[in-house]
Amino acid sequence: MDGEGASVVISVAAVVISVLSLYVARRKDRRDALLKLHESLISPELQHGRRTVFLMYERGVRVEELSGEEYAVANRALAAFDVAGLYCHKGYVSEKDVLELWAVPLVRLKYAGRAFLEYRDAQVAGLPTWPRFRRRADHAETYLRGRGVDVARLAGPTPAVPESRSEPS
Repeated sequence: MDGEGASVVISVAAVVISVLSLYVARRKDRRDALLKLHESLISPELQHGRRTVFLMYERGVRVEELSGEEYAVANRALAAFDVAGLYCHKGYVSEKDVLELWAVPLVRLKYAGRAFLEYRDAQVAGLPTWPRFRRRADHAETYLRGRGVDVARLAGPTPAVPESRSEPS
């Protein structure tokens, strides 16, 4: 092999290594983004917000009856799932991975949070609030149905949670 041939081989090898390094880095970045997103969604504040939405639904509480703090934590919990939807849409995280972890809560929030979403929609006429959350919740429902999950059971009230577990610790 002459000098020119060796240069071509080395150049091709460098390009292949660069492409592989880029691929590995992207996978790691997506994994790290998923872990950070997951850690955020399991935070006590967001758990409390989801619980507030579920209790509101189960007890037939209207949005207007929520305290300022209850409204804020419920709002934040739903908004966090809109961010998760944006992450999926932009490719920062894999939608499949998000659905594997969060399909059930997404579907439960889709139904339990309906009144809250309608209330927020009425505040900004013509613009649905949190469209990425809604799309992801619809995808989650399809995902679960495809796995034989009885989604109707997720749409109804949930078993009561002991009062000691309904407040953030």
